[in-house]
Amino acid sequence: MKVDNILFDFQTISLYHVRMVEIKSSDIEKAVYELCVNANTMYDAKLYANLIQKFNNACGDDKIKYSNILKNIKLSFETKRPLCQDTGQVIIFAKIGNKVTITGKTFNEAVNNAVEKAYTENFYRKSVVTNTLFNRANTRTNTPAIIYTDIVDGDNIHIDLTAKGAGSENCSVIKMFNPSAAKTDIFKFIKDSVILAGEKSCPPLVLGIGAGGTLEYAALLSKKAFFHTPDEAEQQFIDELREYLKDIEESILDIRLCTASTHIASLPVALTISCHSTRHAGCTIKGNDIFYQKNTCDYLQTDDDSSFREVSSCDTETIRSLLPGENILLSGEIYTARDAAHKKFEEYFKQHSCLPVDLKDKIIFYAGPCPAAKDEIIGPIGPTTAARMDSFCELTYSNGLLASIGKGERSAQACEKIKKYNGKYLIAQGGIACLLSQCVKSCETAAFEELGTEAVRKLYVEKLPLKVVV
Repeated sequence: MKVDNILFDFQTISLYHVRMVEIKSSDIEKAVYELCVNANTMYDAKLYANLIQKFNNACGDDKIKYSNILKNIKLSFETKRPLCQDTGQVIIFAKIGNKVTITGKTFNEAVNNAVEKAYTENFYRKSVVTNTLFNRANTRTNTPAIIYTDIVDGDNIHIDLTAKGAGSENCSVIKMFNPSAAKTDIFKFIKDSVILAGEKSCPPLVLGIGAGGTLEYAALLSKKAFFHTPDEAEQQFIDELREYLKDIEESILDIRLCTASTHIASLPVALTISCHSTRHAGCTIKGNDIFYQKNTCDYLQTDDDSSFREVSSCDTETIRSLLPGENILLSGEIYTARDAAHKKFEEYFKQHSCLPVDLKDKIIFYAGPCPAAKDEIIGPIGPTTAARMDSFCELTYSNGLLASIGKGERSAQACEKIKKYNGKYLIAQGGIACLLSQCVKSCETAAFEELGTEAVRKLYVEKLPLKVVV
């Protein structure tokens, strides 16, 4: 009897293995590689339709803003260069069928190999550091990716990938509401968060809302929301929220929601804020076949605007006389420098009582570009959140800095420092890095080459579009 049972068990196991579907890790690598490229260079069709509507309804500066966004999307698709210089941290949501056997490398190994290869071969910016607190050295591979896997019933692997930039991610928030909270309490939390995010998050924004689970799970749901099809109740919530946000609708491109169960005493709500370049792509792997989600647009051709005033970077008198609200096209020599470079400026100044680059009457562009591809002067380049450099304003402007270029609002203290030294703060439009790279005519490293994308570079630009803020 025992022998018969053993034979039966072996037969069952054999039958089980016959039903399994083999998926090679090399096919997973191939799929993730393509998803990295698609996410960074192909714009979501639904969001594009929303942008067209906003463009058609806009006027003045808003018309120019949407025109630039549309031009950038078209250029990125045609050149296969990234929509944004911040090519993001790769996040993977994978649904792995319980009838799937992965051969070769592990799923995580395959994903990380693909990400490293895609970001290296396509000259994307690598933005991942080794450890948040103890070693912020760049891994130089853009790995490890953040990977979430669910085991589901099925014989395939479905992968959703997003490349999440830090500018908007840093504006994301979570709140643990009382379970008795009214819907309008949640609406107000979301509205206040969007207003606080301001220009530094590169509006118009796509809002990913996650509600349910626990603290960390609500945040995860807010990321899943970008790939989730809402049910009837979720759609009604979205419609009511959209009506509540009507007075700030210009800041919002789309709203996504994903909900789940939770503890009777909890009501966690997370808001992931994403810029208008919400980059995602998906595919399904079954056997030896890969099926990519279709995402095509009919790209609109928009006209150039000629209302900008042309200014030379060496014309210090004109620059100092610029007034808030003016639109300019800047040509001439400027420098790039971000957080890491400013920190090194500070350390260098303490040791030498001077800076490694003479900033007198110079302009700093807070930017960390993508590496240049073959035959490129510079990769896609766009503004960094200027507020991150606020604590260095005294150092740079007291050493003669004429102006800085970034995105978003600055603190009152920083604005006071800029005015104290008769300097200027200019903003470049965020999220149009592919377009802005066309303004750069020469590039050379000026200091701190070891910082990679955050090194200080000397650029020569032609007709870089900017707006005067301070």
